[in-house]
Amino acid sequence: MQKPVELTPDYYLDNFLKLTQHATHWYSDLLLEEEHHWLTTFKQLGKPSQCLLVRLYSRKGCLFRSDKLNYQEIPSLHQALSELEQSGLIELSPTLSHQELASNLLTKSEISALYPELPKSLKKDNLVECLSNTEFNQFDLLEFSVIRLNAAHMIDVLLTLFFANTHQDLSQFVLDDLGLHQFEHYQLSKERRFFDSREQIDRLIELSQLSNLYWQFDRKDKTNLDLLIEAMPDAVKHDYVDRKREHMLNDIARDYERINELEIALALFEQTQLPPSRERRARIYDKLDQDTRLSDIVTNMLEAPINASELEVAQKLEQRVKRKLGQKVPRTPKPQCNEHHLELDLSQQRVELVTKEHFEKLGWQVFYAENTLLNALFGLTFWDAIFAPVEGAFINAYQHRPLDLYHSDFASKREKLITSAFNSLETGNTKQLIERYDAKIGISNPFVHWGAVSKALIEHALTTIPTSMLVDLLSVQLRDLKLYRNGMPDLIAFRGEQFEWIEVKGPGDKLQDNQWRWIKEFNRLKVPFSVCYVTAKTTT
Repeated sequence: MQKPVELTPDYYLDNFLKLTQHATHWYSDLLLEEEHHWLTTFKQLGKPSQCLLVRLYSRKGCLFRSDKLNYQEIPSLHQALSELEQSGLIELSPTLSHQELASNLLTKSEISALYPELPKSLKKDNLVECLSNTEFNQFDLLEFSVIRLNAAHMIDVLLTLFFANTHQDLSQFVLDDLGLHQFEHYQLSKERRFFDSREQIDRLIELSQLSNLYWQFDRKDKTNLDLLIEAMPDAVKHDYVDRKREHMLNDIARDYERINELEIALALFEQTQLPPSRERRARIYDKLDQDTRLSDIVTNMLEAPINASELEVAQKLEQRVKRKLGQKVPRTPKPQCNEHHLELDLSQQRVELVTKEHFEKLGWQVFYAENTLLNALFGLTFWDAIFAPVEGAFINAYQHRPLDLYHSDFASKREKLITSAFNSLETGNTKQLIERYDAKIGISNPFVHWGAVSKALIEHALTTIPTSMLVDLLSVQLRDLKLYRNGMPDLIAFRGEQFEWIEVKGPGDKLQDNQWRWIKEFNRLKVPFSVCYVTAKTTT
């Protein structure tokens, strides 16, 4: 058994240095003068002071109390604080009001002790409200030093440059430090770097801050939604950043729709191209009985759907249009499929495992794979395409997937590599996938869950499932990677040259929409498939 990796107490400093080195190596020309000065100053600090500063950046806010800072890797807190103050990276006993001090740093009992004239029966928030906004200057009455972190925005800049967001933090590196995550060695270059202007960086930081506000606000209050829209930054020429902006516009528009501010919602949805903007506009037109506009937008969705998911929505909306026109719309029949009806003992283990044992007794070799098998075959087949050096796909060396994985143009940007992979499969070169399994095992891939899919299962699938059928199934996934990565049957069974996917349904369980979606494809492609309905065996 491999000995567990032990992290040193200051492991986080090495990870923070990855952020600073990334910023200076890739984006030195986009950093502001004061940011260059900060990086130079930080580099010149002693190691304990660097550790303390990183510890402060890992906490919330920019005000701290010294008695809450106790770290074994920082032998002299006083000395580290002194160096940070002299360097200008922090301020001790900073200018702040009585309210700021009490709200951010004091407990209720400490507020009462410092301000004995206030009623002790009040809650902390009410005590804070009683205090003035005048400057606090009685630091000698406190049993700790008050610390203000200067240049608090630096962590947002560094995180954005590294992760393309501000919500990931240094904890993202821990699994890598422990040896639990391995990453593919994809190509990074300054020609394809993620940002090429300072405006793009600032815009993404603004959107991250706005997103934080969004989740804090009561979004049933129109005033809050109005504030969010007023603060919405302008678009910038960057696919990823503008996609983030359009996602937020969609979210806010949906909130306006929920409070019945339909005209505002429509105006916002019209500013985005991302689903579900067209769907929501169609549904609003339906509510407003603007049938011509409803029909027009549904026609547009049907003629040029952004992905398979939007096409499904458009087909349902088309039925709504026909009904409003007085046309009879027959109910769409569910796809037909083979069924097994079994009565099994369900008292000892879950229904999927009991069913697996049942088919094994009939001579089948059965794997409880759910979505993992087809996803793994997809990941192995298109490994080179997934990790291709496409502009905007990779921002750092620690990604398990490209940033544009679920974008509608993912496949078109990698058309040659995908075509090459299909051609290799169609010539019967499945051995290449086994070799890739051996070569890449353990390396993070968004479709391959190594602990859930064995080499034996991959070999069974590649030797039993006809190559042409596998190509067809992978083509279905490529139509909409997010939509078709779920809904696959629980079991896959092999016997000689036969195979069958089996969806297991226990008592009271029904097929879900994502499963019906795959059943429809199985019928079209003539994939061996059945649903196994299991009831509990009664004991006497």
